[in-house]
Amino acid sequence: MYAFTPNGKVRWAVDVGSLVHSCKQLDRYGITATPVADPERGVLYVGDAFGLLHALDLATGRERPGWPVEVFRWYWHDHIWGALTLIGDSVYVAAGAYCDQLMEGKLARVSVTTRQVDTWVSVPLGLGGGGGIWGWGGIAYSTARNSLYVVTGNAFDGGENTGDAFREYAGFGEHLVELSTELGVRASSHPGDILARHDLDFTGSPVVFTRPGCGELVAAANKNGRLYLWRGSAVDEGPIGEVTIRAASPSRPLLTQPAYSPRLRSIYVVTNVSLVRVAVDAECRPRSVWAVPLRTRSLNGSPTVSGGTVWFATSGESPRLFGVDARTGAVRARLRLGTLTLVAPTVFEGRIYVGSFFGHVYAFR
Repeated sequence: MYAFTPNGKVRWAVDVGSLVHSCKQLDRYGITATPVADPERGVLYVGDAFGLLHALDLATGRERPGWPVEVFRWYWHDHIWGALTLIGDSVYVAAGAYCDQLMEGKLARVSVTTRQVDTWVSVPLGLGGGGGIWGWGGIAYSTARNSLYVVTGNAFDGGENTGDAFREYAGFGEHLVELSTELGVRASSHPGDILARHDLDFTGSPVVFTRPGCGELVAAANKNGRLYLWRGSAVDEGPIGEVTIRAASPSRPLLTQPAYSPRLRSIYVVTNVSLVRVAVDAECRPRSVWAVPLRTRSLNGSPTVSGGTVWFATSGESPRLFGVDARTGAVRARLRLGTLTLVAPTVFEGRIYVGSFFGHVYAFR
């Protein structure tokens, strides 16, 4: 874990270790989940590859007394994948898996005062396990309902969920789930058109926003290429709308973290071939407005909306940081990146920061 000064000097660095795993998606696994800062306590919470949650002093990087805390004991199977979330005195930590190997999708709540750990399981092993929480943004939080929203991946074949009775949506697999902050299930939804046995995970994380005339809405993207929309207060009733972002392709699934612009009442999704703007209309329905072709075919970075601009990185032979007019889709900036970047950019005090897949951090004015 590195901390930089605004002019790019390393202020401190902490090594929390890395795990060599039989899943070869990465050479080794270290910190893949975005940490979360607690400025009031002066702490940065960081999840490692061994199921531990660290509390590092923001100024020095030193571990606070009593930390780290064991969150997931079964770390060979449960990996802290998506961003951590801090709500009040609790840090929420979600678990995905390695290469779809045996696991149980989990969301843990860690008290920063008592260090107590409580856990919710999406698909228990009695139903085959699975239901990983893969969203890079982790979970979403509604201040209006004081609720957590989480989307999950597919259940696995096993236990009572096997043979002719096997369903990838067993338990809370392939669901949007509304949870209380104490991890009790308040509502859930599995869209009726997600039925095929094609590893149809929800990807990214839920996006919670308020659209005037519609109240609070929740959007989530699925590997099948569709974006779904629910009313936050009526998740059990199922999606109120959906829109196709790109044609379904098991070999090239939709993998991204959507972003929302309250100014334009639009959701932005980056696919492997385009940036798509989806407006939420006065009828509370999503509709595609435009798509900007990117001339790429592999995975691109997720978008960040800042003011009237959508920022994201593209892959390919010449990786670039794009700035696109959020209203029109006109490309305003193409900034060269030396290496592949998949994370959403961070915009702060007039600068854009992006971290690369090969250990570089870039900053632009």
